Amino acid sequence: MPDDAEPSLTPEVRRSCEAFVGRRREAEDTLAPETAEKLAVLLGQEVPQDELPPTWHWAYFNRPVAAADQGPDLHERTGRFLPPVPLPRRMWAGGSVIVLQPLRLGVPARRVSTVREVAFKQGASGTLCFVTVGHAIDQEGAPAIEELQTIVYRDRGPPVPALRNPGDPVPDGYTVHPDWQLFFYSAVTHNGHRIHWDRTFCREVEGYPDLVVHGPLMATELCDAMREGPGPIRFAYRARAPVFVTTPVRIQLGLPGPERHGQIERSDGVVAMSATLARL
Repeated sequence: MPDDAEPSLTPEVRRSCEAFVGRRREAEDTLAPETAEKLAVLLGQEVPQDELPPTWHWAYFNRPVAAADQGPDLHERTGRFLPPVPLPRRMWAGGSVIVLQPLRLGVPARRVSTVREVAFKQGASGTLCFVTVGHAIDQEGAPAIEELQTIVYRDRGPPVPALRNPGDPVPDGYTVHPDWQLFFYSAVTHNGHRIHWDRTFCREVEGYPDLVVHGPLMATELCDAMREGPGPIRFAYRARAPVFVTTPVRIQLGLPGPERHGQIERSDGVVAMSATLARL
């Protein structure tokens, strides 16, 4: 069916989505150290004492969502802050995080989020909608983090095959993300998205073979592996292929330097996420 014949993506629907450009939302957080401690434990990292590592702020500023405001996937339903895109699948497509100065634990901070762009594009699997949101975080009146986050919406499409069955050996040099890690990451980031904890929803509704590993979880793992010390940085990442709890992955790092490259590679050789980390 031609794109312009899709009843759910009429010109009127597209214009109503594009009208959300400029919409703003503010959130404040105390940056309680306990949240960072929980995140550190599930990541297998040392607990930060004073400053929050880059990308760990994703565990903060997350607003509670009333049941009436949740969509079928248990995300906040579209049409509130994010545009009313009528495509059912949503994923983090990528983004960039500029850390001007690290956030200090226990010191209140404010995040201002703005819908920057809504763009419809045609992909191999059908129509895609890319929504870019800008985040500006300040602490005690000083800018701390500037961020761009892009979310992609798409139709469900055919079922996605698994690379490995549960219980099969994991190839040497690779690891898998256990169920418990996804559960606790969803909890600490207040993310109710059912693709990360509901296998029935994954298989029967979304067409995935198993639970989907969070994009921001993998981005944080990659950033933690790439960063070398304190100082202002720019971390840019792009999600390229899905990873499930049965998918063996490994982190591949480029040489240290002013701009370092890294990626998460699946056992079939497909790059699931790529990133660069540059010192400012």
